[in-house]
Amino acid sequence: MDRTIKGTIAVIVTAVILLFVAYGSYLPMRKAQIFIATLQSFQTKPVTSLQDLENRLSVPLDYPSPIGQEELVRNTANSVLGFLQHGTDATTTAVFMGFLNGYYKPILDRGKGMSFGQDLYLEGAMNEIAFSQTGGANYLQDALKYYSLGHEQGPNRPQPLYGLFDVYRAMGDVVDAKATAAEILANWPSDTRVADSMAQFMSPTKTSSVPSSAKTP
Repeated sequence: MDRTIKGTIAVIVTAVILLFVAYGSYLPMRKAQIFIATLQSFQTKPVTSLQDLENRLSVPLDYPSPIGQEELVRNTANSVLGFLQHGTDATTTAVFMGFLNGYYKPILDRGKGMSFGQDLYLEGAMNEIAFSQTGGANYLQDALKYYSLGHEQGPNRPQPLYGLFDVYRAMGDVVDAKATAAEILANWPSDTRVADSMAQFMSPTKTSSVPSSAKTP
């Protein structure tokens, strides 16, 4: 074979190998590094506004990488649940939910993944918190939707079950709240919190059916 041809082939092969290394190793690593740096920046330079928070989180979330986006979106949602819990007003909560859901929608639409059950739980938890902050019925319905899907994915996972228990009480749904409490206690009979919550929910003197705060995984 002609030396020139051999040289050209060698160059092409080397370029392809470097491309695979870049896309399969360097880019995911760099994406993770940027995310860690972003979280660390919250300690050294506190967030000043919702726009500031979104701008910072967008940097790692928008960094191009063939793998790692699902994990990063999940970690981002997990890291900022506290922000939703302490939202200052309904508008802020709604805007931030829109921001997060913009990244979560492609993952949820795909309907599968290595930790898809956790994705469903986090989406349910975010919507439950958004409901507690705003009173918006759409958030409660979405929480029910994603907790239910999460329960279907993992019937014995506690997180979606506890989420459903909160949602049913918030809806005033006695039948489903009882059934979910029974399912929880069948798996974890020592959980007195659920039994006490159910007794309070059924009490004629109960003052509120608002769910307890979503549990951070």
